[in-house]
Amino acid sequence: MKASKLLYYLGLVLVVLGAFMATAIPWALIGGARSGSLKAWVTSVVLTVGCGLVLHLIGRSGARQRKGSWRELSSLDAVEINRREAILIVSAAWLACPLFSALPFLLDGMVSNPVDALFEATSGITTTGSTILTDIESKSLPALWWRSMMQWLGGMGIIVLFIAILPQAGSGGRRLFESEAPGPTKDQLRPRIRETGLTLWKLYSGMTLLLFVILLLEGMGAFDSACHAMTTLASGGFSTRTASIGAFDSPLIEATIVVFMLLAGINFGIYYALFSGRGPAVLRDRELGAYLLLFFSSTLVVTVALIERSGGDVLLAFRHAAFQVAATVSTTGYSSDDFNSYPQFCRGLFILLIFVGAMGGSTGGGFKVSRILIVFNTAVHELRHTLHPRAVFTTRLGSKVVDPRVVASVTALLALAVASLVLGTLALSCFGLDLESAFAAAMTALFNAGPALNAQGPAGNFAGLQDGAKLLMAGMMLVGRLEFYTALALLLPGTWKNR
Repeated sequence: MKASKLLYYLGLVLVVLGAFMATAIPWALIGGARSGSLKAWVTSVVLTVGCGLVLHLIGRSGARQRKGSWRELSSLDAVEINRREAILIVSAAWLACPLFSALPFLLDGMVSNPVDALFEATSGITTTGSTILTDIESKSLPALWWRSMMQWLGGMGIIVLFIAILPQAGSGGRRLFESEAPGPTKDQLRPRIRETGLTLWKLYSGMTLLLFVILLLEGMGAFDSACHAMTTLASGGFSTRTASIGAFDSPLIEATIVVFMLLAGINFGIYYALFSGRGPAVLRDRELGAYLLLFFSSTLVVTVALIERSGGDVLLAFRHAAFQVAATVSTTGYSSDDFNSYPQFCRGLFILLIFVGAMGGSTGGGFKVSRILIVFNTAVHELRHTLHPRAVFTTRLGSKVVDPRVVASVTALLALAVASLVLGTLALSCFGLDLESAFAAAMTALFNAGPALNAQGPAGNFAGLQDGAKLLMAGMMLVGRLEFYTALALLLPGTWKNR
């Protein structure tokens, strides 16, 4: 791969990141930030945008030398990329974004340890939601705003945003989109990939604005409403309060966020289909039915398990059950109660829900419901083959036949996910975590789900981990956000060959 291509696109991504980082500066002024805080944020923005521009210009210069003229460079094919180059660009962008996103946390004094800053930034941009902060309310307004904005950008994907607002990607944008888009998606939304990116971000922004207005009307402050609207639709889970949503002690707010967490976990292609007048077809979507069935059945089971703990109050048990199940299955990671004190069965169920996750094409994490359905159907067919060895079975997802290549890809992805989970658990246990805590931490990192169990549960945080464990978890968050294939492809020698 030509280095100029990588620098060309990476520079543009950093410019976009810096532009959104600048939205924290007004909050430094509004919040009456201490001396030096405003300088820290301005410096961070200048460094991010400046580095982005330098990298972009270097890459542009390299492309110009190969094309021979600026006019030729202006054509969208001037920096055309193939699949292998798209993987490198997307991976480089997701490595660079946490590094630059961590800058203001250090310069503003939110944390003093660079590893903590990187952990928080990586958790934010990947929408994992795990935090090392112990007293969130004491942090500055711009820092809290940037934590939420990072998750909002990462929810739909900063590369998808780049494709949507800048034309430079050209037809290569399709390969970038495929390398970053969260999970298997519906049929292409629009004929052109840039229109697809714009459509996704319009839907995403509109739903975020709607939730902001609703939370504002329900009595949540403007700043809290904006931050929680962003982190809810991103399935991120960063809150402006140490006690998360439980700090507001409002059944109405909790119910609203439950609805929007579930909406964020639905394939965004379905919303486009609804707005396009294809409602009846959406209602027959097999994955959507399985996703909602998973939520309602799990909520019922957890409600029954919590009745005794709630002193016989069924409504209170249902309130906590619905919220925690929605936060888990959508991998948002909010909490309204300390589920560490729940029965062991509930804790185990939450871990299972994290693994399953939300729908493909949503902002949620997890292995994705559609993939689970494909694996399950394939397993059933293999069992039927033992009785009817000459029969030919096809894997279906609803009424659609799944391509055998897709089945093989999903099966291989499952193997990669399980192997990564096992290795991650063993590696974290080397840093002093007991096996249960290590397994839960690895699960939440790889599937971008937020709090884990025990000391890293909803009432705790990840501040007590050794720096090595935090760096390891940050790496697992990136692998999970890029859904294993894109990130792990970097380990193959052929990815780096200049051809």
